[in-house]
Amino acid sequence: MDEMRGPILAAFIVIAFASASARAQENGDARRGLRLAQDACATCHAIRAGQRSPDIRAPAFAAIAAVSGMTAMALQAALLTPHRDMPNLILPPDERADIVAYILSLKTK
Repeated sequence: MDEMRGPILAAFIVIAFASASARAQENGDARRGLRLAQDACATCHAIRAGQRSPDIRAPAFAAIAAVSGMTAMALQAALLTPHRDMPNLILPPDERADIVAYILSLKTK
């Protein structure tokens, strides 16, 4: 039994690191999300709290974050769904996760 302890511990460590890495990618990085939003979204949306959107049809990111029950999953789905007045942005999953993390960082507690 003692000879199994080493490989079991190693497998556990590998699984733990893989799981943490997947969660980090899923959660995204809000700072990178802000930079991406400045490039991809700021033409239409107010990306910072307290700003007004340049396009009145485009909701401010703070308003999106303030929607009751807003979640990362809902934002991911919204970014994958074409909108009539929104260009079809094709973002890689990590960039989408970063923008989602940034929007959710604007949520008031």
